Amino acid sequence: MDVESLAVELFGLRPSEFTTARDEYVVKAREAGDRELAAAVEALRKPTVAVWAAGLLARCRPKEAQRHVQLGEALRTPHRTLDAGQLRKLSHDRHVVMQRIARTVRALAAEAGQAVSQPVLYEVE
Repeated sequence: MDVESLAVELFGLRPSEFTTARDEYVVKAREAGDRELAAAVEALRKPTVAVWAAGLLARCRPKEAQRHVQLGEALRTPHRTLDAGQLRKLSHDRHVVMQRIARTVRALAAEAGQAVSQPVLYEVE
């Protein structure tokens, strides 16, 4: 057991499952005499539903998540240069991408058995 692989596993669980699973790993690490691992795992905090949902998107649909990152990077230059035409186009593109991502996140969360409210989707955006 190492903290990175446990973190990947734990953050892949629905938020409602996180604390119980984390605490079980803490007990196992302590029983194995690994205080450092136990402390590191115990320090992991339960993600909000929005953080979990964004992570779910990144794990299940990395290309879609990457498109959003690329769009953010593309917006930096027009913001710095105050290129209004480019900003309008990229802002529109961002809106379209975010609507698609919101639909995808809601569907992925539903498949995982986790309801996602509209305020949570706003946080994901």
